[in-house]
Amino acid sequence: MLYIDIMSRTPVYEQIIIQMERLISSGLLKEGEQLPSVRALSLELSVNPNTIQKAYTELERQGIIM
Repeated sequence: MLYIDIMSRTPVYEQIIIQMERLISSGLLKEGEQLPSVRALSLELSVNPNTIQKAYTELERQGIIM
């Protein structure tokens, strides 16, 4: 679903935001569909849960997710 490039200069939380936006705009992630939990996504991506939470918080602030 999501891919994190550890060699990228783009912060991990921004990579998550960009990819979530892409999934939503392409229709792969539909309105009303539940996002992975912070813990589940952090385990899947091997990323600190705080990083996932930061991305989710920003997506919510932008009105992309609720």
